Amino acid sequence: MFKYPAGNLYILRLCNQIQMKEVEILLTKQVQDHETPSAQYLIFNQNKVIDRFTTGLAQIENDVEANESTTYNAFSVTKTFTALAVLQLAEQHKIDLQAPVINYLAGFPYSSKISIIQLLSHTSGIPNPIPLSWIHLPAEHPQFDSSNFFARVFSKNRKLKSLPGRKFAYSNLGYVFLGRLIEKASGLSYEEFIVRNIITRLDLKPSELSFRIHDPAKHAKGYHKIVSLSYAVLGFLIDKTRYFDKQEGPWKSFKNYYVNGASLAA
Repeated sequence: MFKYPAGNLYILRLCNQIQMKEVEILLTKQVQDHETPSAQYLIFNQNKVIDRFTTGLAQIENDVEANESTTYNAFSVTKTFTALAVLQLAEQHKIDLQAPVINYLAGFPYSSKISIIQLLSHTSGIPNPIPLSWIHLPAEHPQFDSSNFFARVFSKNRKLKSLPGRKFAYSNLGYVFLGRLIEKASGLSYEEFIVRNIITRLDLKPSELSFRIHDPAKHAKGYHKIVSLSYAVLGFLIDKTRYFDKQEGPWKSFKNYYVNGASLAA
């Protein structure tokens, strides 16, 4: 273990403060230049909050400023919860990280040589089709059938991009299977396992972290800049009339929606 003299530790802290101030300036400029409606971050360890920053509007039309109680979609940050859940199950000896996925999921449609650790590390070779259309509206959520949806996705993307273990290639589909593995090994739904074994143990309220939007008034709206190439391209991937709401300044707002696979994004 390295030990730093007190003076060196002070210098390190000062450098970190300067770096974070630069980050704050950059994010503030992003909001001012209409590159994003709002930005927020929180840096913490297991004992305390080290730094926090919030700027911009959570809802442009109603002039709602983002603050500490504003909630955001986690999107792919959810994969960290999925990975942690898999490691918990491995610690409980309910799964073997080195074992083939097919040992636990009989209907696994890819190579029988793909292991759980390869799914975790994105080295399975499983393809990664564009996931932007993998969403549904809140009214559809109670009846949404994730198994049927992904069965169609798997059938269109059968061919591996590389041999298992050969190279890193990000794959959302790999984390769909990890979600199913969690359900198979635990006997719980993915959401229930995460709530019981991670969120509850962090002493967080549903209004702070959840798989549901509990208070739309405190939830940051999703936005996309109208005058942009990506907005034009988006029309080929999703139904704009279905998922977009009204124009708010230079932005088009999204209606609230859920991602089709909770284990990869929520």
